[in-house]
Amino acid sequence: MNALRLFVLTAIVATLSAPVAAAPAVGAATMADCSAPTRSLVERRIHEEAARGMPALIGFVNRTKPFYQLTVVDAVASIDRERERRTACMRASANDLPD
Repeated sequence: MNALRLFVLTAIVATLSAPVAAAPAVGAATMADCSAPTRSLVERRIHEEAARGMPALIGFVNRTKPFYQLTVVDAVASIDRERERRTACMRASANDLPD
């Protein structure tokens, strides 16, 4: 096998194995998951508008749809993901407490 083929093969294997190696254990909430998440500007604005209520969130989505290509379903899904992450962190920290 010449050097070019070896290089290409190594690059392909490294590319394909990277997502598998970086995947966290299923169902395990780590302390890194529970730290303050880094959210994008859009995600921060979605959560700010959701705190004001559903009409404010719908208005925000409708106003910014040409810019962010966001739907109400996407916004609510983002809020649900954050809520699930927080719930998993609370459960993990409650399980770590001594009896």
